[in-house]
Amino acid sequence: MKFVSFSTGCILLILLPALSHAAKNDHLAVGLVSVSKPLDEKHTLFAAAGTVVENFKGELATFGVNGKVDDNLSWRLGYFLYSARIDNEERHYDHRLRGSLAYQKSVGDWQFMHRSRVEYRVGDVMDGFRYRPSINLSHGFTISDIKLKSYVEFEPFYDFRKHSNTLALYTAGIALPVSKTMSLDVSYFRVHNRESDTHTFGPQLVLNIRL
Repeated sequence: MKFVSFSTGCILLILLPALSHAAKNDHLAVGLVSVSKPLDEKHTLFAAAGTVVENFKGELATFGVNGKVDDNLSWRLGYFLYSARIDNEERHYDHRLRGSLAYQKSVGDWQFMHRSRVEYRVGDVMDGFRYRPSINLSHGFTISDIKLKSYVEFEPFYDFRKHSNTLALYTAGIALPVSKTMSLDVSYFRVHNRESDTHTFGPQLVLNIRL
């Protein structure tokens, strides 16, 4: 059963980019594989890589370290790379250094999380700082002895160089267990570009592996 679940997750992860090529230009799809490795009781290394297709097509990669202050407070430092593939052009690169602080609180099967993230962007984009706070509300439930978690998240983007809120990201999804060390996040998200008042949306699959 575990092998079947794992195989299904991998197949979905592989097929997602191919299926989304039939979408319109205002659609996108993201497939990621995320790996984490605890260093000690309070620190964890993480890395992830994947592909974006249709609008914003390219490759993503990130790595860094998570730190735990207590049961409710944690921090993260990391590097993020987006390599854009643009037709008839050389690749464009977006490098980002990130730091964030997150607070979470559980009440029964409900969990609330607020994360404050600051990132500095440099590369073939407008350089500068962005502030990206987010609010996440999740709820755990059980179906046939399988523990699942549904969640919704809102994340606005504030660009310090432009002195304005440039983007807003809305996400809704569910986390599915694959095995004791693997889970699959299936979500749908919408990016609202406030400057052009346009929306880009589509599915996202993330296969999480805990070493």
